[in-house]
Amino acid sequence: MIGSRLTLTRRADAAALSAVLAEAGRRGWRDVDIAPVQSFRMMQAAHHLATLVTGEATVPGAVNAGCFLAVVKDGEVGLISTVGVGDYEAETCIEPLAVGLLSSRAPVRFGTVFRAASPNAMVLEPIVINWDRSNNTLLIDDAMSTKASQAGAQTIAAMKKLL
Repeated sequence: MIGSRLTLTRRADAAALSAVLAEAGRRGWRDVDIAPVQSFRMMQAAHHLATLVTGEATVPGAVNAGCFLAVVKDGEVGLISTVGVGDYEAETCIEPLAVGLLSSRAPVRFGTVFRAASPNAMVLEPIVINWDRSNNTLLIDDAMSTKASQAGAQTIAAMKKLL
């Protein structure tokens, strides 16, 4: 099963959504809004491996509302802010538009596209996130995210072509 390809299927289960809400609350995030249509069960062969969840929230210290991605695996929640913090702090999250698998091999890579707003424009922001399955941690892949943005990738399919 280790060599089996990962796939995203069906909407996320209620237990995973509740776990993400609880972890966000523990971290002091406010106004957490999960995007159920962009949240999925992650399968490996016929085995439910984890659940991928996207949404919006206001994180402590952030000027703007942000987007996030979470992975719930074996009851543990890996959670990362994207738009609204760090290199993306000048943008406000409007909504998660798309999430998909870019690579099933280590590191597992997710492509995400968020609708965001800056003071001067509305943009579609592609962000590549690496997932370490062994400890359920998430990290923005700055180089691939920049490459996707500079190439004008606004869909998961366009992001896959860049890999």
